[in-house]
Amino acid sequence: MRKDSRPVTSETLASMLMTNPLVVRRTMALLRQAGYVSAIKGHNGGCLLATPLTDIILFDIH
Repeated sequence: MRKDSRPVTSETLASMLMTNPLVVRRTMALLRQAGYVSAIKGHNGGCLLATPLTDIILFDIH
């Protein structure tokens, strides 16, 4: 994780993906269980990558 990384909320991701925030939260929960993202609760919370992008391949996510 980069030092300047900030958590991204499900609302922000949903807006970028043009979908419902609930869909993003459910997907992020699965990715968190797999260890690809970490979640920060509370004000200024959200999701961050827990694994470097160079270590993730699409097949892993699928």
